Amino acid sequence: MAGAGAAPSREGPSHGGPMHEASMNAPLVIFLQHGGWEERYQAVTLGVTAAAFGEPVTLALFFEPLRLWVGGRFDEGAPPQAAAAHVAPLRESLDEARRELGLRVVACDTAIRLAGLVPDRIRPALDAIETLPALWRAAREGRGLTL
Repeated sequence: MAGAGAAPSREGPSHGGPMHEASMNAPLVIFLQHGGWEERYQAVTLGVTAAAFGEPVTLALFFEPLRLWVGGRFDEGAPPQAAAAHVAPLRESLDEARRELGLRVVACDTAIRLAGLVPDRIRPALDAIETLPALWRAAREGRGLTL
């Protein structure tokens, strides 16, 4: 068993064998549509972890998570247990992963409008405004998670 700080294992979690080279560095697209803190936490931790392993990660925001992100309230609703467990603020974790690991936070134009927002006004809060077909293609080339 590897100790803290050891290089990540190339063994898959369920079968113990080597991971397929094709899955290494395959894009991960996380479609985050549910606004609860738990879903946001899960999306952030999965995305940051994958990015730390060198995988290209795109976090696509929809509906309430998009409104919370743009409004600077992405950490809203954290339970008291988060502080007790020393969970870093979600926004801070994402901003660091964007700077250091290349994780991208995006939204599609339609999702922006459905959230009651104006694309040109929120563009600075995002790494890109992408089309849903572009996000789908990236997920198809790698992996997609919906939370």
